[in-house]
Amino acid sequence: MKIETITYSLKGNQKNSDNYYNRIKSFTDEVLNEFKSFETQVISDFMSYIEETNMNKISSYNEYIFEFLMLGVFWRVYSARAANLDKNPQKILENLVKERNQNEPAKETIDIIRGMIMKPFLLSENSDSPDLTVVNFKKLLAYLKAAGDFKQELKRLEIWKDFLNAKDPEIASQYLADAFLFADWFEYKSKFAIGQYTANVDKFLAEKHHEHLFQEDVIFCGRREVEYHLNMVGAEIMNRSFRKEFEKRQRKALILPGCMKYSARAKCRAQDTDLGLKCMGCSKNCNVNELTKMGDENHFEVYIVSHESSAFSKSTEEDRNELGIIGVACVPNLIAGGWKAVSLGIPAQCVLLDYSSCKNHWDEEGFPTSINLNQLMTLLCTDKSNHIEPLSYTI
Repeated sequence: MKIETITYSLKGNQKNSDNYYNRIKSFTDEVLNEFKSFETQVISDFMSYIEETNMNKISSYNEYIFEFLMLGVFWRVYSARAANLDKNPQKILENLVKERNQNEPAKETIDIIRGMIMKPFLLSENSDSPDLTVVNFKKLLAYLKAAGDFKQELKRLEIWKDFLNAKDPEIASQYLADAFLFADWFEYKSKFAIGQYTANVDKFLAEKHHEHLFQEDVIFCGRREVEYHLNMVGAEIMNRSFRKEFEKRQRKALILPGCMKYSARAKCRAQDTDLGLKCMGCSKNCNVNELTKMGDENHFEVYIVSHESSAFSKSTEEDRNELGIIGVACVPNLIAGGWKAVSLGIPAQCVLLDYSSCKNHWDEEGFPTSINLNQLMTLLCTDKSNHIEPLSYTI
């Protein structure tokens, strides 16, 4: 039997992932409460900046805390590499990312070129983190653009860059220091709180990540454990922030990744629609088939989307006005997909894959992934008078 835990498993040593969802709720509360102890005015200051500049960005207070934490985590993980990245290779890689997104037939060729360039220019780093200045923060964002895996995150961090750029340099540096310290606390505490679910990340980085060198997914597959923890907390915050808008929507859709199909993918008969592939029920062993049947019984739609970049690309204005979605993805992918949906006006809820196993990144052959049905049905139960009994198994 295949070993499920390549990098993470929400099941831990349990038969399902119920304990994980209870644990992440309590740890997210701890993270949000800890932020208050930093005695920083950065979030209220940032919200004032959003209002004063009439920026079309209205988020909850907790979302801004998450963005601030993300800023600090990315600084801790990538700023030393960013300081080492020269402008010319950065621009070349950034342009290749743009071309890849705009030229579907050339993606494969472009990814080969990107893979060859990324190792020498994106994996080299200084031993020390650079000074906490806006100039170095701009270098960090340039690095993330060159990497190509942080499109949705960058949309938010660019606003933080403009905010910090408008502040007195000493205040800006203090805010960056606050983010760094918050991320430092988070990395330490998350290891104890939810580290049991990401126990294999460091092992994968030490033993398997080298297989991705000179490939375009070298940054994606090289995510550190703290980044997994960041996205886990981010998914919980996203669910809380967008819950009310999700409940208002008359249509609900479950968006599944291709890795949930039965392993005999070549025989999949799913048909293309504007929102993604629609299961035709060709295999009784397929998790997507089972979830589609559940959707028919519980009045939610089910679609398969191969990648975040292609999600909702054909959605209509009617879809965007009517739909609330539950997005399913592995931990490194989830936040980007949810934020993309929200940017299109579609409120999102998140369910994490219990583990990752797709052929594209994690396993030579690939094997079907699963989700926690209790969590799915909890998110779908928007009518409190029509309670859906929890299920006792995982699909």
